[in-house]
Amino acid sequence: MKVLPVRSGDLLLGNHLIRMDESQRTLRVPATLVFGGVLISLSSLIQMAPYQHVVVVMSIVLGLSVTQLLKGLAQIYRMRSRVRPYWLHTGWVVLLVVFSLVLWWLFWNYRTIEDWNFFRFFLYLSPMILFYFLTSIAIPDPSDHVTDYRTYYFSSRVGFFATFAVQIVLAHVAGVVIRGLVAPDPSDLFRLAMVAVLLIAMRSASERVHAVVFGVFVAALVAFTALFHVRLG
Repeated sequence: MKVLPVRSGDLLLGNHLIRMDESQRTLRVPATLVFGGVLISLSSLIQMAPYQHVVVVMSIVLGLSVTQLLKGLAQIYRMRSRVRPYWLHTGWVVLLVVFSLVLWWLFWNYRTIEDWNFFRFFLYLSPMILFYFLTSIAIPDPSDHVTDYRTYYFSSRVGFFATFAVQIVLAHVAGVVIRGLVAPDPSDLFRLAMVAVLLIAMRSASERVHAVVFGVFVAALVAFTALFHVRLG
């Protein structure tokens, strides 16, 4: 018999009367119940699937990243009279918000994985940790006393675009190792295009080059999502 703490009275569950023990304020519940001639284990009903356990940490890290991005956009708006906004910087911040939604959408594909170990968990979580680091680079801390977002954008371009490129590569590696994705895959062309333009932006300090990179990256991300991941799963 299993003993569970409760606060209410007796409970009728199927053909079973679960009676309150008034002296101990507990319910005595059978380990199995019979419904329609089918034996059901209570432990199987309340057991958490492995991925439900793993995804919690990922959700927390992604939530912190999105929160940081949205606060950053609000900060850009509030300080627009003191700190001159820069369209490329703002554009990448908005794009990161969209990219975070794509990440959340893609992680649904891990739901069928049941064989988890700590290595797989660490590899699964690593791209999201990098993404949080990426959002930290994109949004300057108020204590940094940034006076011009254009200057900040180009001064931090190496760390920002290098981290972004590594994040995309690591996310794909996690998919290949954990989900057993076939490599190469048609969608890899779009990943390769995104990584390539990010590396170009990392090396270049030309505004024109960065404008082209931004446009190509947006086009590649839209095509990648529309062609391969427009539907859940």
